Formats: sequence, C-alpha cells, structure tokens
Amino acid sequence: MIWLNGRLVAREQAHIDPADRGLLLGDGLFETLRAYRGHVFKPEEHLQRMAVGAAELAIPLPLDPPSIADAVRETLEANQLAAADAAIRITLTRGPGQRGLLPPEDPLPTLIVSAAAYQAPPSVDGFIAVTAKRARRNEKSLTARIKSLCYLDNVVAQTEAAAAGADEAVMLNNQDAVACGGRSNLFAVIDGTLRTPRIDDGALPGITRHAVLGLCKSEDVPAAESPIAGLELLAATEMFVTNSLIGIMPVRRFDGGELPVGPVTKRLAEAYAGLTP
Repeated sequence: MIWLNGRLVAREQAHIDPADRGLLLGDGLFETLRAYRGHVFKPEEHLQRMAVGAAELAIPLPLDPPSIADAVRETLEANQLAAADAAIRITLTRGPGQRGLLPPEDPLPTLIVSAAAYQAPPSVDGFIAVTAKRARRNEKSLTARIKSLCYLDNVVAQTEAAAAGADEAVMLNNQDAVACGGRSNLFAVIDGTLRTPRIDDGALPGITRHAVLGLCKSEDVPAAESPIAGLELLAATEMFVTNSLIGIMPVRRFDGGELPVGPVTKRLAEAYAGLTP
C-alpha cells in the first residue's frame, strides 16, 4: 500500500498523471527516512528540509509537516510495519502541467509516501568506495543544496561504482574538491581531524551529517567542515559515509587503498546508535 494524495491505495492501483512534472522534468523533491521498530528517526528534520526545498522551488506543500508525518504513520501501519525496521520515502512533485518548462500558475502537487521493510546493505562491515570519473557535483547549483528529484548525476556515479565492484562513489565538484558520496555524505580523518565537505562544496545538508557533527561536539572529536581536495583523501587514516538508511558506514577501501575502521569511526558509530530509537 502507498499513500497517494490523501489516501492509501494498492500499489498496482496507484496512478500518476502522465503530465506530472516530476516524471517529465524531475520537478520535485524527496526524502528518505528510517524507522527503527516503528519509530521514525528525526521526522521533523526531514520534513523541515522538504519544506525549505519546496519553498526554494515555489512548490506548495499540499499538507503541513505534522499531517505528512501522520501519512507516514498510516503508511507504516497499512504495510504491517508499525513495529518494524523500515525504509520510508516521501516524494513531492509540482504535479501535472502544460507542455514546456514554465510551471503552471496554479500547481496541484503530487504527494506520495511509500514504505518497505528495511534491508541492510550487504557490506555491513564497510563499504568499498571509488572516485567517480564521469559525474560531477555542481556546487553552484541550487539542486546541490536540496533533495531534488534531479538525481541523474548520482545515478551515473553509482552505476560507475557498481561496475568497479564498489558500494559507493565519491563525487568531486567542479573545483576537483570532494562534494559527497553518490548516496551519502562523506567524512574522513586527515591529519588527526575529522573533516567533511562544506555545503558550499556541493554537500547535501544531510540529516545524518548534521547529527554526526553534533556528536563530534558532545564526544570532543576534532571536526571541521572544510574543502577537501580529491588527492587529500588518499592521506585519510579513516573514512566513513552517512545517510538516513545506513547511519554511519565505514569505508574499508578507497580507490584501491585499504582503510581501517579506526577509533573515531567506532566512537561516533557507537554514539550514533545511542540516538536511534
């Protein structure tokens, strides 16, 4: 069952207008959330990020954030996931429109909530990561700062990583600095400091990224949001990636070099586990 524009429907009976701009132009946003035993992790932060992105794109939210949170709970219950670990996706599009690029004057947004049983990644002991060669992150673009449906660069990067036998792609920006992972934010211990790219470098303002930076303060872990040249990653002594589904995932091999799961990664992973329901 999925929640579509105000009601629960069977997936095979769900219909999207062929003129929906999310389908035709990627004109929309999405959020991916994790539920632990039925408890959704940081829903307010996810919905706030969606609201900010919708305002940037001038897409009206058809429901206020608390009502969207209710839709998430309804969707979990309808899929017998009310007490389970689950992956949740909220998708918002501008809705159908006329031909061409200009948005309709009075949009009728499409809002979809779906949920599935959570499946841990096969590489639970750590990811293999490679630097993407074909896809770049445009750090100057609005779409680098919001969770846009325009994810083709990430698709290309992840496809390249998979072809190389890797779990994650490290995406560089137009200045040859690290921006993010294909589906994650990236952290690396370099010269004793945990570093992560700035939002201005093309990093998405990730919910888990924000939580980890908060943990660095409470755990007295030296950390900095700063530009990281692509070559600097080769000097990292630890590396991990984050997103809402995987939490903190160590990187055990990067561009062919082995990396240990070091003390900083272990300490923060343990602290992060204490945040989850």
